[in-house]
Amino acid sequence: MGHDPIALRILWDKLISITQETSAALVRTAFSSVVREGNDYAVVLMDARGNSVAQPWHCPPSFLGTLPITARHLLRRFPPETLRPGDSLVTNDPWLGTGHLPDLTIVTPIFGPRGELVALAGVIAHMADIGGIIDYGGTREVYEEGIRIPMVRLAREGSLDETVLEFIRNNVRVPEDVVGDINAMLAANWVASERVRQLMIEERIEDFTALADEILSRTEGAMREAIRAAPAGVYASEVSLDGLEGSITLRVRVEIAGDTIHVDFAGSSPQNHSSLNSVISYTYAYTAYPLKCLLNPSIPNNEGCYRPITVAAPEGCVLNAKPPAAVMNRNQVGHFIPAAIFSALAEVFPDRVMAHSGSTPVTLEAFAGTGRDGSPYVLLVGFNGGSGAAPGRDGRTSCFPSNMSNTPAEVIELTTPLLVEEKVLIPDSGGPGKFRGGPGQRITIRNLANTPVLHNLVVNRLNHPAQGLLGGRPGRPNRLFLNGRPLRQTRSRLALRPGDAITVEYPGGGGLYPPADRDRDRVERDVRDGLVTPRAAALEYQWERPLKAMPARLPRAQQGGQR
Repeated sequence: MGHDPIALRILWDKLISITQETSAALVRTAFSSVVREGNDYAVVLMDARGNSVAQPWHCPPSFLGTLPITARHLLRRFPPETLRPGDSLVTNDPWLGTGHLPDLTIVTPIFGPRGELVALAGVIAHMADIGGIIDYGGTREVYEEGIRIPMVRLAREGSLDETVLEFIRNNVRVPEDVVGDINAMLAANWVASERVRQLMIEERIEDFTALADEILSRTEGAMREAIRAAPAGVYASEVSLDGLEGSITLRVRVEIAGDTIHVDFAGSSPQNHSSLNSVISYTYAYTAYPLKCLLNPSIPNNEGCYRPITVAAPEGCVLNAKPPAAVMNRNQVGHFIPAAIFSALAEVFPDRVMAHSGSTPVTLEAFAGTGRDGSPYVLLVGFNGGSGAAPGRDGRTSCFPSNMSNTPAEVIELTTPLLVEEKVLIPDSGGPGKFRGGPGQRITIRNLANTPVLHNLVVNRLNHPAQGLLGGRPGRPNRLFLNGRPLRQTRSRLALRPGDAITVEYPGGGGLYPPADRDRDRVERDVRDGLVTPRAAALEYQWERPLKAMPARLPRAQQGGQR
């Protein structure tokens, strides 16, 4: 196989196709909108040792980086010789993988045509609810954040452990959604298992481990070659973000030496008494991801990409929190790691780095109330700010680095007594630059029920907007309103009375390179499309076209208004 790269690539692509099909099976059978619409899940095909071999193109990078770590923990708890066809293992322990309790990880062993263990199918999904208090910013210990499931067998030789499921049902607010998603995860892993067995028969693959090793070896070689081409040296930066106990600082030191990279976060803020803490596996995932983006973005992701990268963070710091720290909002910290790395390497890779994103960190809003049929609901919705500008491309209103999707207004209104009253792009919110940062958006959601609705979120970038790089300017900061009244707070836990409306103005992304270098046609297009006002164009870009020459209209995305 090592002498036939064409055949190897065909098999590699078939493995990726299996993960795409597995992903589709999960989405089509999931119950909750956070999985179906929000893209808050991942599937990974691993070898029998827990090394990631293939994955879909569109899943959040944190999960893709942590799932193999969880799988190896599970293999130590349940050695391969104890596993049987039809088994599935589960945990949501933050320190064994994804970093917070709402994410369940299920790993299913795959047995080959001769009955031997050949691979592992893994899936992670964010549950609609995991129990605990719905106060994502107010928790001080992990015990307050929901049920913590140890490493257990969820299924044994095809039979579900009803005790485990009953335990989960009795500790969550929406058991139908949660258990429905668990069944969807099991079904997805079954699809992966069947497709791998079929592939081994059709392609006469006798040794899956040898195939995996060849793929990982070639990937690792390509990654090391890309690192060797980078200028050796030590590069440092720091970024600040809004915490619930004051600002949090992340300090990063990136050392490129030969064909390896070592990243150290010594000097970062200590872990705090809020939920804004990251565990080391989550920190690792969001460190390796931007480095791959910079060095070798085109090669498919697998374990080989990350073997040349090592990560260190002092135990007890905000990026390596010790239990029982609260970690529900670990994304509020971990999502800033790519920005810190891009800042550190901006002078080294001026033609590759991305400016800081206003969609960093992703913001999940939780609504909990009584539905039209009188049953309780918990709805997690995600909306995006503007991404940072990149070389040759303006930023967009999209999620980075998490890769989550906006929740459609139609889904919110169909499943709950909530009205998405306004969803518009915000003019002048993207940071000016030769390439402009992505615009933020303003979203207003009104409670149409005759009973109160609990609304909870933790926002960031109130005091630390997304920074531009290499001469680009920052984007617009975050803003929060209740019934039009500004709320100057990072944490919001509100009881929305009947008729109340919550408005979030999501921040814009940073610009890249000096605004004076922006192409005049791009400036005029932004003014015409309503993304930049004529006044801002004149101030930031020295745009001098007479205002009367511009059409007096806004694009449909800007007209908004009540529905």
